[in-house]
Amino acid sequence: MATGKNAIGLDIGSSSIKLIQLRETSKGIHLVNFDMALLPPEAVVDGALMNFTAIVEKIRELLRVHRIRFKECALSISGHSVIIKKISLPEMTPEELQESIQWEAEQYIPFEIKDVEVDVEILNPKAGQGQMDVLLVAAKKEIINDYVSVAMEAGLKPVIMDVDTFTIQNAFELNYGFSPNEVIALINIGASVININIVANGITTFTRDIGMGGQMLTEEIQKQLNVSYEEAEHYKTGGEGTISSSSIYREVQRLSERVSETLVTEIQRSIDFFAATTINADISRIYLSGGSSQIPALIRSLERRLEVPVELVNPFKNIVVDPKKFDFDLLQRMAPMAAVAVGLGLRRAGD
Repeated sequence: MATGKNAIGLDIGSSSIKLIQLRETSKGIHLVNFDMALLPPEAVVDGALMNFTAIVEKIRELLRVHRIRFKECALSISGHSVIIKKISLPEMTPEELQESIQWEAEQYIPFEIKDVEVDVEILNPKAGQGQMDVLLVAAKKEIINDYVSVAMEAGLKPVIMDVDTFTIQNAFELNYGFSPNEVIALINIGASVININIVANGITTFTRDIGMGGQMLTEEIQKQLNVSYEEAEHYKTGGEGTISSSSIYREVQRLSERVSETLVTEIQRSIDFFAATTINADISRIYLSGGSSQIPALIRSLERRLEVPVELVNPFKNIVVDPKKFDFDLLQRMAPMAAVAVGLGLRRAGD
């Protein structure tokens, strides 16, 4: 088995699958393959895989088109089936923590402990008064097994299961780094889930998943303009030549602003909660990723309501891209959608 190779990053989202292959060399991290395949509506609902056949077929198609023979892959999940909590525990060694975590976790998880996989990371081994800060992550076994099954069915060998929130943090760290004494918000806006991760001094201090996203706008456009799902998606992103009639354009703008306000209200609630429960909670900048992060009304609304600069993440910023192999302009347009995939593609078996 070839060791030390980066896993194939496979981001199964609710509207599309993104696949990436990276190669680490002494001259940096190189992009080998990147592509995405659109999923039929309702193939993935609230993080649950509903249409196995369609998902498996799309993964196989991506592997076939790019002639990918390497099997090891990294997957990630988010939404209601994942619980992320920062907790305080008495100081102990990592070995002692592994032994006691099942019992400790039971107090913090709203699911039966036998139904979840649990993992922990020590954030601060000496938080004071004999305590340490620990990041606890629990995910439903049923959901994990479903993601593993589709990848295996498509001919891959899953070696890592990550969480969307942290894959974006890894991609961000590679491309931007974390400044000391700075608090930033990484917000990933997908079709049906918004992941919020507030990072201070390079360490996660607050996370939340909100069960809504850009799908809301697609559905509104479908309903109000009486068009198909595909047409609504096209109007939503304001692709050139898609909106010839100015009255349709105005209607899409109006719907876009209304839905953006709803999404921003939810984001603001989470950030207000963080600010109310944290000392030194001033966020200096918001970085957006995800397929729905490029809705112009959303960026405007966020900047206005939160009074913080908002920037789209480019997860390819520090990755070596061969201009002979990739259309650079297209890659830049797709960049915010690729953040989870890039974070997954940086992983290796057993890292």
